[in-house]
Amino acid sequence: MLTTTPRALRFGTALLLSFASVSAETPPESGLYRIVSGKYRECCGLIGSGVVYSLPNSDQSFIKLTVDAQSGIATMDFLGADQQTVFTRTPCPGAAIDFSFPFGFLVGNSFFFHVDPGPPPYQKYWNYSASNSAEGLRIDGVLGITQTGCADTPTQFSHSNLLAVLVRPPKLSVLGFFPDRGTRLFVQGTAGETNVIEASADLRNWTPISTNVMDYSTCPICPYVIFEDADSTNLTHRFYRVSQLAVTLALERTSLLSAFTGDVKNPKAVARTPKQLRNSNQQKR
Repeated sequence: MLTTTPRALRFGTALLLSFASVSAETPPESGLYRIVSGKYRECCGLIGSGVVYSLPNSDQSFIKLTVDAQSGIATMDFLGADQQTVFTRTPCPGAAIDFSFPFGFLVGNSFFFHVDPGPPPYQKYWNYSASNSAEGLRIDGVLGITQTGCADTPTQFSHSNLLAVLVRPPKLSVLGFFPDRGTRLFVQGTAGETNVIEASADLRNWTPISTNVMDYSTCPICPYVIFEDADSTNLTHRFYRVSQLAVTLALERTSLLSAFTGDVKNPKAVARTPKQLRNSNQQKR
């Protein structure tokens, strides 16, 4: 029996493959990445072939990649589940090795982090690469020490086949205003993350009005939540912002600030960035 592929399906598949190809050809961008899979290994000394750990775990859950806009130099940090604590190992008491790698330089579409053996006590060196793929950020590398000062301790620490995906900040928009239900807000976020919607009358004092955990729905615009702010029914204006718990501690706030302006009989919903709001305030003065 002769079968054909629907044109829309063929177009969608081609578009997806094209997008994946472009993603793999562009350098990694600054941001917080959630570790999806990978291996971490400690070896040498008297432990022989070493000990292998599967990632993510509580000590290694995220990657923070920071690319300086002017120099193009990158820094890569391995972070714990709190998205703040840099992963460390202590081969000898009192002297810790942190997995924070500066001086990353771009070659083609990959960042390379390479440092030759440094000063005592460990004479630490490392060689890591971070590059985009269709699935996400790919990281491989090794950190080593040429001397420990302590017996029977590991001297090599490596990551292999580590895959991490970018955790994007949530997006906020205003769907409209209803006299009996108030402002309707639409928030898109990252599956599994907790988002907090806050409201303000003056852009200085903010009050949380809704907390939501994004689900794992697979629709084209998912995951998202719709929230109606009933307290706004009698207000002439109100500002909104959304943030992602813990992620905002590691990244700049890039969420939209949205404002509802007008009277309750003739409302107008607008969405503006913080810069646009500042410029608008300066023009009014």
